[in-house]
Amino acid sequence: MKILGTDQLKALLKLIETETDDYVDMLRPDLAAAVLADPARVQQAIDDTFADEVPSKVRRTLEEICWGNLAKDVSAFAGKINPDLEEGLWILARFASPSAKRGEITQRLDAIAQELRPLLLNVTNLYEAADVMGKYFFSTQHFVTLPANLDIKDISFGRFLLKKRGSSLCTACLYQTIAQRFGVESGLVDLAGRILVFMQDVPKKQILFIDPLDNGKILTQQDCKDYIFSRDIKWNDEFLSPLSSRTIIRRFIANMIYVLNKLRDERRLKYLRTYLEIIKN
Repeated sequence: MKILGTDQLKALLKLIETETDDYVDMLRPDLAAAVLADPARVQQAIDDTFADEVPSKVRRTLEEICWGNLAKDVSAFAGKINPDLEEGLWILARFASPSAKRGEITQRLDAIAQELRPLLLNVTNLYEAADVMGKYFFSTQHFVTLPANLDIKDISFGRFLLKKRGSSLCTACLYQTIAQRFGVESGLVDLAGRILVFMQDVPKKQILFIDPLDNGKILTQQDCKDYIFSRDIKWNDEFLSPLSSRTIIRRFIANMIYVLNKLRDERRLKYLRTYLEIIKN
């Protein structure tokens, strides 16, 4: 399919704004080809064409094109032997922000790690490292973990890094991705529905857990067991098994589906259900 020039692309956007839905369906393949070829150029054309606010018909058409394209990216991610968590977080960030660029999440995480590095120079053990990270995230940078999510944007990791507000899963992934930049073995565990971060020093046989919902409170393995016993649940060592990147992304999608189910937003749910089936299979 021929790639449109800049002026042709702007004219196409104006047509989508004014034409009937049936005719917009005929125009959709041309816009989809432009998005696939160069999404940044499409975003620039939108910014140039609509100075104040993007018309709802254009926005909806662009969203649905991007959401359809995401299915292929989710499939490619899920098909990898050891998929990269940051890639998965970027893929899902594009559901809330279709124009999100590939390197934005990595660049923001690199910047956080660079600021945090001097603070970690003199730590001598995992506990001190986790304590420094918690104070930096919550007291210095003022990240906020929301106890409940009313909008799927609260579950978007890209927006979380930008606005410093988001779900406990976002905060947990912040810990994991930053800790790994310092060579600390870390990951997420599902403690009977309660997501925790773990950090481990294998040579020293040290392990600790961090609660993203409690401003980075540091927990021991016994604390985790006590929590399970307090809920009258039988302890299982599988509670402390690290979640794979694939499982974490699946959890993000499931949380987004939960929010949109409450809003009865079938338009977006259709796409998310497709992604969830891809990840499951």
